[in-house]
Amino acid sequence: MALSDILQKIKDEAGKKAAFMKQVADDEIAKIKSEAGERAKVRRTEIASRAEEKSANLREKAKLLAKMEARNLLLREKRQVIEDVYTESVKELEHLKGHDLERLMVSMFKAASKTMPKAHVTVASGHKRQAEEAIQKAKVNYRVQGESSELKGGMILADGKQEMNLGFSYVLNQIIRPKTELDVAKILFE
Repeated sequence: MALSDILQKIKDEAGKKAAFMKQVADDEIAKIKSEAGERAKVRRTEIASRAEEKSANLREKAKLLAKMEARNLLLREKRQVIEDVYTESVKELEHLKGHDLERLMVSMFKAASKTMPKAHVTVASGHKRQAEEAIQKAKVNYRVQGESSELKGGMILADGKQEMNLGFSYVLNQIIRPKTELDVAKILFE
C-alpha cells in the first residue's frame, strides 16, 4: 500500500470518525449548555437580591466561564479523536500482511535508498520474507540482517555509520503526523 493510499485511507477514516465525533461533541455541547443554563438560573435567583450592577457582573462572569469550560472540553475531545486516529493508523500498519505489506516496504526502501544507498535491515518479527522480496523489487543494495520482536511493524536500516528508524509507529508519529495533523484536524472538525 503506497504512502498516498495510506494517507487517503487515514483521511477517509478520519472523515468517518469526524462525523461520529461531531455528533458526540454536539450532544456534549448541548448537555453542557443545558447544565450551564440550569446553573445560571440558580445563580440569577441568588444574585437578584443584590445590587443590579453586581448582579450583571456576576452573570457575565458565569457566561464566560461556561463558554471557556465548553471550549476546553471540546478541545480535549478533539485532541483525543486526533490521537485515536493516529493510534488506529499505526495499528492498521502494524497488521499489514502479504502484498500490501510488501508494496509499502518497496516504497519505503526506495525512498530510504536516496539517503542511505547501502544498509543492513532489521525487520519486525515474521516479516523477513516480505522484506527480502521487497528489497529485490525495490532494487536496492540492502540485506536483511535479522528480525526484532521489539519492532511491531516496519524496519530499521543501518550502514555502520548511521541508523534510520523506519518503524511504522515512529514514521507515522514522528515524520508523517507533524506534517498532516492540521489537515487531519480540518477533515475531522470542519
